[in-house]
Amino acid sequence: MISVLIPIYNYNSTKLVVSIHQQLELLSVKYEILCIDDASTKYIIENAIIKDLFNTKLFTLKENIGRSKIRNLLVEKAKFNWLLFLDADVYPKDNLFVKNYINCIESKNELVFCGGICYNEQKPSNDKLLRWIYGKKREEISADYRSEKPYQFVSGANFLINKTIFNTINFNVNIVEYGYEDVLFVEDLKINKIKISHIDNQVFHLGIESSLVFLNKTKEAISNLLNISSNKILKGDNLKLLKTYKKLKSNKLCWFIGGGFYLFKKVFEANLLSKKPSLFVFDLYKLGYLCYLDMNNKSI
Repeated sequence: MISVLIPIYNYNSTKLVVSIHQQLELLSVKYEILCIDDASTKYIIENAIIKDLFNTKLFTLKENIGRSKIRNLLVEKAKFNWLLFLDADVYPKDNLFVKNYINCIESKNELVFCGGICYNEQKPSNDKLLRWIYGKKREEISADYRSEKPYQFVSGANFLINKTIFNTINFNVNIVEYGYEDVLFVEDLKINKIKISHIDNQVFHLGIESSLVFLNKTKEAISNLLNISSNKILKGDNLKLLKTYKKLKSNKLCWFIGGGFYLFKKVFEANLLSKKPSLFVFDLYKLGYLCYLDMNNKSI
């Protein structure tokens, strides 16, 4: 009935897998849990116990293939028609998490369901505040609100999809760098007029990086965004950052925003790495960096 698919890279996912396994064992459904380790260098011994669980398999790759290819590979190995994708660094909000998705399969006609993301209420240490604040304000969104713009608020960290749909869309293997592969996948769903049903069935995002790591990953993702947009792989109609950038570019204002980013980069970063990071500054930083890359065709 359901294949739970978890790509792993340098994260201890045993707690997640054990929790999902326990929930599935209480339900009278056919299931499997498939995990693929994408050539991790950490937590290899810890994750090894995953394969000892009933109906659970752990595959280990010798070379890293990236976020898109590994998800496609998981589907190739899956034997059931319903695919539950979970990121390695999440954890179910409650013990009815799997049952809620099973109920959707049995009682609704939709073929794609998004459960949502949430974050712990307790603040992390000061050096991780940027990622936590961003998650609380921009990613922790109710199903009712997500349903108003169903293609804008979809997280690849927690969604259920029928294999017949996935096999017609899948993740674009042309995206080899980090960032925005989920956005492109959802854009393809929208283009093909495939409905996404949003439900309140959240997972906690536990893998909160330091502000510096998050900032560097954001820059990496923005560089990839410029690449896939320039090569017309992604239109980005649901992406405010890309829409604003395109408007600036069409009005020949990228040089102004990009130049401002270069001048105020250290000031922005001082705020973003502080104990009171501003999401407004973060938005300016991302837009400025995108314009700067467009101006100079390079990263800093």
